[in-house]
Parts: sequence; C-alpha cells; structure tokens
Amino acid sequence: MPRSVSIPLVCGLFLSCSLSAAIRGTVVDPSGAPVAAALVSVMNRTGVEAQTLTRPDGSFQLPVLPDQDASLVVTAPGFRTQTLPLASVVEVKLAIAPQVDSVRVVGSAIDAAASQQGGSVTVIPAPEIRERNLPLAIDLMRYVPGLAFSQTGATGGLAGLFIRGGYPYFNLVEIDGVPVSAFGGGFDFAHIPAQELERVEIVRGPQSAVYGPYANSGVINFITRQPEPGLQLDVLAEGGTYRERRFGISAGGMLAGFGVSATASRMDTEGPVANSDYRNEGLLLNVARHFARQSLALHANFNANVNGVPGPWGSDPAHTFTGIDTVSRNRNNFSDYLAHDEIDLSERVRQEITGSFFQNNNGFTSPFGFSFNKDQRAQGEARSIVSVARHYVVAVGASEALEEARNTFVTNADFQTFPIRRNDTAVYFENRVQLGARLFLNAGVRGEWIRTGAIPGDGFSRPLFPTQTIARANPKLAAAYVLGQARFHSSFGTGIRPPAGFDLAFTDNPALKPERTRSFDAGLEQTLFHGRLALDGTYFHNRFYDLIVILGGSLTRLSHFQSDNLANSRGQGAEFAARLRPARWIFVSGSYTLLKSEILSLRGSDAAPAPFQTGQELVRRPANSGALAASFTRGRVAADLTAYFRGSVLDVEPSLGATNGLFRNPGYANIGINLNYALAGGLTAYGSLRNALDRHYEEVLGFPSPRLNFVAGLKWALSKKQ
Repeated sequence: MPRSVSIPLVCGLFLSCSLSAAIRGTVVDPSGAPVAAALVSVMNRTGVEAQTLTRPDGSFQLPVLPDQDASLVVTAPGFRTQTLPLASVVEVKLAIAPQVDSVRVVGSAIDAAASQQGGSVTVIPAPEIRERNLPLAIDLMRYVPGLAFSQTGATGGLAGLFIRGGYPYFNLVEIDGVPVSAFGGGFDFAHIPAQELERVEIVRGPQSAVYGPYANSGVINFITRQPEPGLQLDVLAEGGTYRERRFGISAGGMLAGFGVSATASRMDTEGPVANSDYRNEGLLLNVARHFARQSLALHANFNANVNGVPGPWGSDPAHTFTGIDTVSRNRNNFSDYLAHDEIDLSERVRQEITGSFFQNNNGFTSPFGFSFNKDQRAQGEARSIVSVARHYVVAVGASEALEEARNTFVTNADFQTFPIRRNDTAVYFENRVQLGARLFLNAGVRGEWIRTGAIPGDGFSRPLFPTQTIARANPKLAAAYVLGQARFHSSFGTGIRPPAGFDLAFTDNPALKPERTRSFDAGLEQTLFHGRLALDGTYFHNRFYDLIVILGGSLTRLSHFQSDNLANSRGQGAEFAARLRPARWIFVSGSYTLLKSEILSLRGSDAAPAPFQTGQELVRRPANSGALAASFTRGRVAADLTAYFRGSVLDVEPSLGATNGLFRNPGYANIGINLNYALAGGLTAYGSLRNALDRHYEEVLGFPSPRLNFVAGLKWALSKKQ
C-alpha cells in the first residue's frame, strides 16, 4: 500500500539517529509450541509503527518508543488475531481459528486490519508462500475467490486476470506500493517470482478512490521480503519435469544500523514443445532505517524474462493453425524503485512522502521482424494521517504521476515512433470511523485531473490531437459490523481507466473518455464451532460502461468517429468461502464463485459490438469456478493437497481472434500434491506433483497448459537472533 509525506520534513530525515527502545517476545500456540512467520505489528493511533515476522522459534524483536496509545497486534494464518498492550517483554498465546489477517492491507489509505474492512480482501501470507513450493505468484493466486486467470499455455505464457467479470486491463498492480500496470492498464502476471515475496494482498472491487486510474476491478499488491532484526538466510534449489531448474537465495540482517534484505532468483524450463522454453531472473533489494519516530525505506526490484512463443498448437476449431512457430520469442525487462519516508510528529499526526519509478521494456521477435513496447511511470505522493479522536482517523493526500508509452506500431506521419505522455494530478480525502468494537466505517473520495499530451497525426486516419484534460471524481464507501460470531461487510465504489496507447493511436476521435466501473458488494461471515469454522458469502454487482469500441458497418451511425465510448457490460454473482481449522495440524479452505457476465447494447442502439450479441456472456469469464486447499503439519512433515477448477467459457478462435469465430472452451480441474520433510539444521526436502491427474486442458483455447509434472528440491533456512 502506498506511503506518503510532507516535503518540508524530509530535511529532518537524518537529524534523529538514536535507535529506539525494543520490544522482545515470543508467539506460541495453545500448546506452547512456537508459531513461526507470525506477523507482529505495533499499532499507534495513526497506523503501523513497526512490523516484523517471528523467527522459527517464535521469537521477535521490534524497535519502538513507549506510546501509551499503541498496541501490539499479532496475526498468523490459522490463528485468531491477538491485540494486547505494549510491554518490553511479552509472550503471545494465539488461539486456533480459521483466520488469515493482516493489519496493513490494500483497500484503504489508512492502516486497517483486513477483518475490519468492508471490502473483499484476501491475504496470501508468508507461511503459505514458503510451504507450497510454487515458483511464481500466479500459481498462488489461483486459489483466491473471484479471480480467473487465462494463461497462454506453458510457464511464462501471457497471463491475464479477470476479477469478478472485469477486463484484464482493469487491475491495478503494485510491488511494495509501486504501481507497475502498463499505460492504459494491463499486467502480465506470468513473471513474479514467489521467492521474493513476503505476502500478497488482494482487494476485489473498484478502488480508484484510493489508488486512481486502472483500479476498476481490484488492486493486487505484491509485498516483497522486508528487512528483519538478526540474520536470515534462505537458499532453495530444485529440478523437475521439462528440465525445470530453479534457484533462489534470500538474505537479510542489520548493517551499520540499516536493515537490509536481498533476494536473487532464477528459473529455467524447456517447456513441452519446441520454442516453449522460459527463463526468469530476478533481483530484489530492500533497505530500511528506523529512527526515534521516523523511518526510511528504499526498494529496488529488477526482473528479466524471456520465453518462446510456439503459437496455438492445441485446439484448432477453424483449422487455421499452420504449425509450431519456432521463431517468435518474447523478451521482457521490468524494474521498479521506491523511496518512502514517514514520521510521527506526535501520537496523533503522521506525515509521509513517497517517490517511485517503474519501467517496462518488452521486445518481440516474430517471422515479420522485431517490435517493441516501452512503459514507464514516475510518481510522487504526499499524505498526512491525523487521529482526530481515538476512533476517528482521516487521511489527506496529493499525488502527481507522469506516465509514458512508446510502441513500434504507434508512429507519426513520417513513420517515426513517438511517446504518448500523460500527467495525472490527484487529491484525496478518506475517513475511518470505529464505533465501539462492532462498527467500522470507511468513506473517501479522490479527484483526478488527467492530462494527455498532444498526439501528432499519422498521415492517414488520425489527425493531430491537441492536449486534453479530463477531470473525474471517484467515491468509496465501506462498512463492517461485528455482532457476536457474525461479521457483515459491504462496499461501494467506482473506478476509471484512461485510454491505452493503442486506443489513442488508432482512432480519429480526439476526445476518448476513460472507461468506468461502478460496483457494489455485500456479504456475511459467520464463525461456528467455537471459532473453528468460518463461512463467508458475498454478493457483487459490477457495471462497466463508457467502454471503448471500434465501430463499423451499420453501427457507424452511432458516432462520427472510428471508435467511441459506447459499449457497456456487467458482471454479477456471488463468492462463497469456507475455512476450517479443527486442530493445530490441519487447515482447510475452499471457495466457489458464481458469475453471470453479460454484454449490454451499445449506447443509442439495441446492438452489441461485432461479432458479439446483446446478452451474450463475456469472453473467458467462467460462470463457475472454485478452489480447495488442505494443509497438514505433523512433526517433521508438512503436506498440501490443492485443487482448482473452472467451468466452460466462451473463447475466440485461437489464431485469428474473435472475427474468425467464437467457440466453447471446456472446463477443467487441476489437482496438486506437495510434501515437505524437515531434515536437520533448517534443511528441508520437498517434492511436488502438479496437475497430478494429468488432465489435458487449455486456459486459453488453443494453448495447452502443462500436463503432469514433478519437481523436487532442497531448501535451507537459517535465522539467528540479533
């Protein structure tokens, strides 16, 4: 989640150099056994003051100053969140509960536990990431309700995400709070290594009131490994089917008063057919320094990946596939950087400032030659958080972003490429109110001024577009109410997506508007059997409008332009989830999503954009999908049984797209088995069966997903106290 601050305070960053006092303690379960990787947070009236994970022996240490209004909050997957007053030495005993919580999550500009937010928030915690032994973040996210992925074939293939019937360019993606979505939205989820992650935070529903453009369907924030007191070292090596090789090393500790965490990873696989190989290399560095009431965080992340593109060598319903492409290859380099400073001016006022930069360079080689796409964004944000009263907190902030896109196929009249630039200036205000221990309210609004620079004509259909400024306001309202063992939650919000580079380059319309989303959800979570079972059901309704559509044929009468904001659609349905924690050694969770998506008529017409029909379901949105995960831990053994399924979807002709026909893509189920065995000295051996039933299926029609494959490896974890 982004952090921000008042600029005059930066000059005082290094004025305070004394280390603060420390809180030490241990976290144990009801039997007294240590709980590793529990998230321990010190919360004051304005938010999180310090945060750390417990070591394998359940111990932790946090640097803090005495604060009579602060408290210690401990969360761990499968345990009830515990809140208690600060003390220099403390033992925290957690009660078993089917809960996965976090106190600093997406969905709010103000720190708030996921269980106290009205929106639909899911947290994938560190223990799950480490124990599953999955190489990439996309493999972890397939078990989240409301999320449907469509990946083109083997590992490394283009992966789009549809949240609650939304579009793949309607998701705002962040890495440690750095926005990394492309110009105009869109993100390829195929390339985030799990080795570098501490947790993943996902909120479903539009969040433009908090995050601005592109947060139409939801926000995903990948939180990377943060510096911890003491020495930590994790090493991993594995190999498997398709000659997969994966290596990773993460290390952290204190250096000259600074906390440092670094990760390096690499993954290689040759794939199931010719030219389906994949390589991913990642480097990560996080540096943090805590002063008396001030903290500084620096972040740098780089990823390089390359994969072959053999084409749609699977289903060929229109008989257009001419054979495996042995030439086409995709190369992608992206990096993101962050500097964040925050200071508590008092127990009631926090000031923050954030600066970030993101760049993505993509090159594609095909039988027709080489093409490229480049996205970059620089952003600065300032925020003040004020505790007006003990249970009333406000956040006021402003941000300025400059984003730019350049593409081989976006040219001027001289056939020269040029950058499309856009400025986004925003101010926002958010309230958070807690009434007693039962009612939690969150309301806010964000004003946006989006300025797109002049675009030269192409000498054909696109004339010169002058500079254009569009103003938009996006509200949000969320509420959670706790009554006994029941929690009611509801949220409403809107989202916007400014036009992408291709939308602007291939039209004669100088006044394309942002695409918009309006959404509402409401649900009930009920715990049973003394808190061992939790059931949750949520209804959602998303309305997508002002969608950009290319016009032709009889539909040319609807606009003077080649494309316009005339299309509409909607997605509505329900998410059901169950979590069972009957004993310390077993944790079972499952989810099911029911979705009805629908193409609505173009504004001013009773027709839908060709080749679709009014009332038809949206492409690649499953009406039925779900997942199941069961974890077992006894002594030295930790095992997981996982499964996810998807019903049939409407899909397009694999080689030439929708204009060449629409077809049904059958549903599928994927089952995985994972086993960890602890040896000695922090060394663990593991083995995983993926697609254990060896099912043939295609997430995207024509692109077969991997069949039965097996990996085995060793991982070594060392953690020493400071």
